[in-house]
Amino acid sequence: MKPLQKISRIIAVEPFKITLLWNTSEIRALDFAQLCNQWEADGDSKMAALRDWETFKQVTLSENRTLCWPNVLVSFSFKGEASTTSPLELDALELYRQSTLVKKTESVNVGAMLRKARENAGLSQADVALKSGTTRNYISRIENDKSDIQLETLQKIVELGIGGEIVLQIKSPKVVKRAQSAQNPAKAFLGSQ
Repeated sequence: MKPLQKISRIIAVEPFKITLLWNTSEIRALDFAQLCNQWEADGDSKMAALRDWETFKQVTLSENRTLCWPNVLVSFSFKGEASTTSPLELDALELYRQSTLVKKTESVNVGAMLRKARENAGLSQADVALKSGTTRNYISRIENDKSDIQLETLQKIVELGIGGEIVLQIKSPKVVKRAQSAQNPAKAFLGSQ
């Protein structure tokens, strides 16, 4: 079962456009000018406050991992209960549906890497679990992308359970750019003019 789409981080807030990083490893943009027009056409007056740039730019990420405007209070009530007022918070799933894909970030398939290393070592999931102090079920969940894993735990499983080594490398943007320029000198030259 896929996890629900949630916002990981607000990347940029521009006049009536918000660019977001989602838990799906996607960078997506939301055009609020278009959304405000739709809300206005639907008669949704509580969203009208978002047409003001000073109000709009105060957007934050809520505890529910969605967009929230603490400066815009909305009132609502449930059947037979008193009215409640809280900051405007929009549904993450609907925001995801309304957004457009800007870029899909490359994800690292840790589960496939772990499975390949385990199989190359000639070990079963139970062997790796016993040696690393975890369960076969957990190893299976990681290998099948059903569970997240912390780097520290992955290191323990690889080193103790498989007898391997993790090599982690992070390239700075300058290093990546130089490497791309070296691969295509003509493009680097044309791009620098």
